[in-house]
Amino acid sequence: MAHAMVGEVPRLFLALFLLLLAGCTSRAERDAAFDGQLRTMSGTSEAGLLSSMGRIPDNTYQLEDGTRILQWRWDTSYIDPGMPALYPRYGGWGRGWGGGWWAPLGGFPPTLVRQSCIVEWTMEGGVAKGYRWQGNGCQRIPEVPLPKL
Repeated sequence: MAHAMVGEVPRLFLALFLLLLAGCTSRAERDAAFDGQLRTMSGTSEAGLLSSMGRIPDNTYQLEDGTRILQWRWDTSYIDPGMPALYPRYGGWGRGWGGGWWAPLGGFPPTLVRQSCIVEWTMEGGVAKGYRWQGNGCQRIPEVPLPKL
C-alpha cells in the first residue's frame, strides 16, 4: 500500500505545478485584456465613460478645435521585502564549534516597486473617439459605478 503512494506523490506535485502555471498570465496577455476593456468603452458618451472608468478624470484638457482630452492616473507603490542572506560555514573540522568562518551568501535588499498607469481619452462632440494608455500598472479598470445624482 505504501509503495503505491510513492508513485502518486510526484504526479500530485506535477498536477499542482501545472495548475499554478496555468494561472499565470504574461504581461502581453494583461496588456491585451486591459486594451480590450478600454476598446469596449469607445464610442460611449462622456457620462458613460465616467461611469465605466469609475471616477472623474484627474486632468482635463480643452483643445482649440473643441476636442477634450480626459486623463486618468493610477500610481501604486509597495516595498518588496527582498530576501536575507544565508550564512553558511566554511572551513573548520567537524560539526559544532570546530573552527571555520561564516560568510554571507546571496540575498537581496528590500526594493521599492512603483507601478503607474495613464489613460487618456479623446472626446469629440461629447463622444469617446479614441484612447491611449501607457504604464506598467495598467491591469484593469475598477468596476465601481458613480453615485446617482
